[in-house]
Amino acid sequence: MMKCLLVLLLLGLEILPASFGEAAALDRYRQILLEGRYTIEYHNITPAERVTNRDRVHLFGKTGLAVAQNDYLTNRPRKGMIVSRGEDRYEEVGDEEFAACRLTKGGEDFFFTKYKGKGGYEYFGTKKNQVTANNRNYLAEALEGKSYGDEDMSRIINALLSAGRPQGWAQVAAGTLAGGVTYEDYQGKSEDRTQIIRCYFTGGVLTKIAVAEFGADAAGNLTGHKCIIAVKAFTAAPREEYLSLPAKLADVTKRKEAKAK
Repeated sequence: MMKCLLVLLLLGLEILPASFGEAAALDRYRQILLEGRYTIEYHNITPAERVTNRDRVHLFGKTGLAVAQNDYLTNRPRKGMIVSRGEDRYEEVGDEEFAACRLTKGGEDFFFTKYKGKGGYEYFGTKKNQVTANNRNYLAEALEGKSYGDEDMSRIINALLSAGRPQGWAQVAAGTLAGGVTYEDYQGKSEDRTQIIRCYFTGGVLTKIAVAEFGADAAGNLTGHKCIIAVKAFTAAPREEYLSLPAKLADVTKRKEAKAK
């Protein structure tokens, strides 16, 4: 009982009667994900945890105190986008000034960054305006699930996709809040951690996701994490313009020519 109350306090949620008379509103979004054709845009509005009151960390994990030398700060909300059309995918995470990007196309991954310049966005892959493909990591996807931008969103979507499966997440509550906003709660549990995900809907449209998890560390101390995702778009229409490399960014991959049969 104490664990459940702690999770609810972390999320700032109310306990309301559950109602399971109708299909879960999240089912439509699961189906979109399973069909593999979608555009998701979101803001992770919970700033990343900071080691000290002065540290700065950008997307590549390097630290420093010179703000001007770090494009992506831990105290800024993160923006994310995922576009999928079958095996072709695009992921982006960052902010208006700087973002890390990955385009998956034809069994290859293209990693690059984009940043605001004087004449619009500039791109950097292996060097400015050039990028080299990497082989797609199918093993990592099989073991960990697909990536959906930042770590929080990736864990959330992979968890929600497992709902209803054996050993997967389970829906544990549903109800209505003030203003007609509805919610659905999903819970996952391992030997040492408990997690709750609450999805908020306005008129059946997914608008927000809140997450809290807690457990004990090796020393037996209670630890936890929470985040809030504002969902800006979640549709079954992939934004095709993101499924090709930007016009400024040249593919300079040296590929072996296919042998003639």
